[in-house]
Amino acid sequence: MKYVKSKTVSPLLQQVLLTIWNEEYPAVLKHYLNTLEEYLNKLKDLEHTFVMNEFGTVVGWYFDFERNNERQFAILISSDYHNKGIGNQLLSTAKQKHSELYGWVVDSNEYLKKNGENYKSPVSFYQNSGFNLTNKRWDSEKIKTIKIVWKKEF
Repeated sequence: MKYVKSKTVSPLLQQVLLTIWNEEYPAVLKHYLNTLEEYLNKLKDLEHTFVMNEFGTVVGWYFDFERNNERQFAILISSDYHNKGIGNQLLSTAKQKHSELYGWVVDSNEYLKKNGENYKSPVSFYQNSGFNLTNKRWDSEKIKTIKIVWKKEF
């Protein structure tokens, strides 16, 4: 796998990322090209890492950004590439760069993906990666999430 860092996303790459987003997240979080672009444009100090397979196809996307004085992040990896160590590699790199990371994670398996399969909550993956669940929730009529945090031990 090849990991490529970038501060920007080309229009062509946005379309690829949109496909990964809509295929891997619960269908209720669907984005369109204009809404994904609008979402990304609102994020401060945005940094991307794209994961490419041996054919140069983007199969994963990590991004982190500054929000509410916290370094928040998201990871999306195509299902065909789950359980291959990509998420661990992305988090390991992020942990080397930052002393704290925060995220919002869907903590239920009740949601469906675009293809009709159940979305598998990544809570256990993050807990196994050293993240702790907080008591902060962000629940909307669309989705229910819990905040996670990782802090470097000194």
